[in-house]
Amino acid sequence: METQTQMRTIQNMSEEYLMWLQVEKRFAQSSIVSYRSRLKCFVRDVGDIVIEELTMEHIFRLKQILHQRDNSEVFIGVALACIKGLLNYCKTQLSIPLRINPSDITIPKRPRREVVFLTSEEIQRFRDSIDIKPIYGLRFRTLVEVLLASGMRISEALSLNRNSIDFTRREARVIGKGNKERVVFFNEEAISWIRQYLDRRTDKHEALFITTGEDPRRLRNQDLTRYFKRQRLIAGINKKVTPHLLRHCFASHLVFNACPFSEIKTLMGHERLDTTIRYYVGLTDKEKAKQAYEKYLRY
Repeated sequence: METQTQMRTIQNMSEEYLMWLQVEKRFAQSSIVSYRSRLKCFVRDVGDIVIEELTMEHIFRLKQILHQRDNSEVFIGVALACIKGLLNYCKTQLSIPLRINPSDITIPKRPRREVVFLTSEEIQRFRDSIDIKPIYGLRFRTLVEVLLASGMRISEALSLNRNSIDFTRREARVIGKGNKERVVFFNEEAISWIRQYLDRRTDKHEALFITTGEDPRRLRNQDLTRYFKRQRLIAGINKKVTPHLLRHCFASHLVFNACPFSEIKTLMGHERLDTTIRYYVGLTDKEKAKQAYEKYLRY
């Protein structure tokens, strides 16, 4: 029994917990990678504590270290959510007696930040700056058009296969957040770019977006960082352009065009309407305030 207890350390329990998250809770692979990294950081910074011996003192120690490193509230929140989730798993699924109540671990609220998006002029400038002569340039332009037209998360876009797109109906089924299937839509322009890109390809790979070279594989999110950074500089855009920013562009421009929030919720794949409103209602308030300013301010 003593040997079993000694083995139940954070490090030894982490992979079992992560597997449970992936299989039972249907966490995305990117979330699993993030959680694994945070749990390793806990072991490195606080120690490989036996689960039954973990106390609030260890949690306070983690918070102190993360604050001293000037980590963001979001980073700290994820780190605390990881250890809290692991403890909840040990308590509820394995009935391990704990010295700490997982519910006592408080996670800082994420500060509400203003939604950053590109204006219509910036979007066009970014598009036009992409050189589509090389195949990787055409691939990048196609990806940008797909994200702008559909509002997909980058993981959803990169999971697309050739045969998952209905070119006639201009739609596709994707597996979104929480492993939930949803339908996304494309405009004619995005479909046209997809056709151009596929016409240039000579491979038989099933994935819509693949790497170049003799042995192509499905494109990954980390493959794209340098493309977005480089293109932003070429286009002369000061904002940090990322795949997620293009998702914000999709939603923001729907808001400006008076699309109902209930429809934006569906198009974005949000589970709750208040998530959509929390992110984007401020845009309408700001736009109305600006219109009032221009109409009524007189000296």
